Amino acid sequence: MAFTVRDFEDLIRLLDQHPEWVEALRQRLLTEELLQSPQDLRRLSTHVMRAERSLSSLTDAVQALVESVAALAEAQRRTEEYVRQLAEAQRRTEEHVRQLAEAQRHIEERVGRIEERVSRLEEAVTALAEAQRRTEEQVQQLAEAQRRTEEQIRQLAEAQRRTEEQVQQLAEAQHRLEETLLGVIKEVNILSGLVRGWIHENQYRTRSRRYRRLVQDPHILSAEEREALIRSAEAAGRLTAAEVDSLDEADVIVQGNKLEGEGIAYLVVEVSAIVHTNDVERAVERAAALRKVFPEAEVIPAVAGPEIHLEAARMAQKLGVWWLKDGRVFPPQQIPIE
Repeated sequence: MAFTVRDFEDLIRLLDQHPEWVEALRQRLLTEELLQSPQDLRRLSTHVMRAERSLSSLTDAVQALVESVAALAEAQRRTEEYVRQLAEAQRRTEEHVRQLAEAQRHIEERVGRIEERVSRLEEAVTALAEAQRRTEEQVQQLAEAQRRTEEQIRQLAEAQRRTEEQVQQLAEAQHRLEETLLGVIKEVNILSGLVRGWIHENQYRTRSRRYRRLVQDPHILSAEEREALIRSAEAAGRLTAAEVDSLDEADVIVQGNKLEGEGIAYLVVEVSAIVHTNDVERAVERAAALRKVFPEAEVIPAVAGPEIHLEAARMAQKLGVWWLKDGRVFPPQQIPIE
């Protein structure tokens, strides 16, 4: 016998009159697992949001089934289909629960790894904090060392400034000492030249034999003889005052006889440690003055000394001045030019 719509309407009316039959029908239509699924899903809904949405869908499906039963036309088919859907939903729910459990396990593993990483991070942060503390201590020590270094640099700069002042003072003192020494050396050289000149002049004033190659029987005029000669010539008007003074300053005047022939000869000698051009000029000038005193005599200008300056040697050759060197006699044209 076929189950018609009227039969279904009667079933609905009976279920409305006997609510306890609805539960019995539900238990008959649904398995124990399906009956327990809503409770399980409600417990899982607190942990898994997606499971809660699935339970909500399941509840809606059950409600749709109840309403479908009221439709009577497709009740049996839709009920079976719904049961199948519920079974599939149960399977999906179980799969989802399994996936959730697997996801939970993965989450727990990840949480464990995160906790381990957090622990390592905490250790690293602790180590960094300790390193930061040590760094701050080192920075403080470096700052103190920098301060000490700057103080040492300041002290060194001050010491350098004082040293430079002392060096400057020493340099000035050295300069003054060098100037003093140069002055002393100059004075010593002058004094040495004067001493050497005096020694040579004294030798040529006291050793008449040095002139034997220029005149015969040489006689060095004494100071008194020279004075008498000059004053007599001045009184006779043969010499000017300047010529008198020039002859009076002559180093040596020698009287003798000519080497060749008869007649008196005179030597006017300028003595110096080093013969210079002014010595040559004085010898020529004073010989010319003496010729005015004795115009009939031979007057020979000469310079004497161990050394002669190059320009003086050239001048002596040109002006006919003889050079006496340590007992040797050089005629004007034979004076060596070196």
